[in-house]
Amino acid sequence: MATSRYHSLTALSEDWDQVIITAHRGASGCYPENCALAMRKAVEWGCDMIEFDLRMTKDCVPVLLHDATLDRTSNLQGPPANYTLAELKQGNFSHQNAPDQPPRAATYAEMPIASFEDILREFRGRVGMNIQVYAGAAGIAEICRLYLQYDMVDHGYLTLASLDEIKAVRAINPAIEICYTPPWQERGNPDQLRLCKELGCRFVQPVAAHSGPECYALCRELGLRANAFYSDTDVGNRRLLAQGATGWLSNRADIGLYTIGR
Repeated sequence: MATSRYHSLTALSEDWDQVIITAHRGASGCYPENCALAMRKAVEWGCDMIEFDLRMTKDCVPVLLHDATLDRTSNLQGPPANYTLAELKQGNFSHQNAPDQPPRAATYAEMPIASFEDILREFRGRVGMNIQVYAGAAGIAEICRLYLQYDMVDHGYLTLASLDEIKAVRAINPAIEICYTPPWQERGNPDQLRLCKELGCRFVQPVAAHSGPECYALCRELGLRANAFYSDTDVGNRRLLAQGATGWLSNRADIGLYTIGR
């Protein structure tokens, strides 16, 4: 088990010598994505941050799920809003189903869905959290409530794709850390990076395929930590380092840790 170097978002943002390795949907290249097990393994490996996605249940509980439906990653079907948390907990979330194909067998006999509170309870203060939010107004309010209840200020940021969502979060509590993600091809643009700075972001998420040295140089100039999306190979990791990226998201965070010699 690796020794974690994580202390706080402030420590991560200010230590420019530390390359930030973020486990995308947890250790998703080796374990079922967005499950507590995948997060646990990423923390054991010594990742700086875990990234996960939040959607809302029928009873307004935020749970870890990327897709708009349960079909690809579980033995359930339809949107999570059709189920209560108790009903979702009966499902198995270790599937990797493909569209228009028969369901594939689960890779684990049991793999319950993780709630946001499950993750906060186990990992708060042990690793940074990149919290991708897919929720309406009621969902954002509940996510912010839990974020504040668990004193996540300086330990996690809400990743939001809408300026209206950012406005809603700021109205709840301006201390909540945010990361703004405009459309993919625009995330590394100078105007968008400057907007992120104006919004108070400390971390940004340029898309590796649409960014290069100029993007990462401007991030440094603006004091923004660029966690590129994404790289899963040693070759890709080294390319990002050569371009000046200060971190990246990865489905294979273990390879990223190998690249940087951790």
